[in-house]
Amino acid sequence: MNLFSEQKKDKKKKTIEAKEKKEGGRSTMGYVLRVRLASFFTGAATASFLGLYILYKDYKVAHESITQQVKSLHDPLDRRISALESLKQAETSQQVEATE
Repeated sequence: MNLFSEQKKDKKKKTIEAKEKKEGGRSTMGYVLRVRLASFFTGAATASFLGLYILYKDYKVAHESITQQVKSLHDPLDRRISALESLKQAETSQQVEATE
C-alpha cells in the first residue's frame, strides 16, 4: 500500500507540475500576444496620423492653388467693372452738364 500511495503522490505531483508549466506558457504567450497587438495598433495609429497629415498638406496646397486661380480671374473682372463704372459716371456728369 505504501508503494501505491507513493506512485499516486508522484502522479499528482507530475500533474501539478505539468499544469504549472502549461499555465506559465500561457501567460508568456498572452504577454507576447499583447505586445504584438500593442505594436500593431501603434503602427496603425502612426500610419493613420501620417496619412491624415499628408492629406491635410495636400488639401492646403490645392486650396491655395484654387485661390490663386480665382484671384487671377477676379482681378481682370474688377478692372473691367471699374472701367465701366467710370464710363457711366462720365456719361452721367455729361448729361447733368447738358441739362444745366
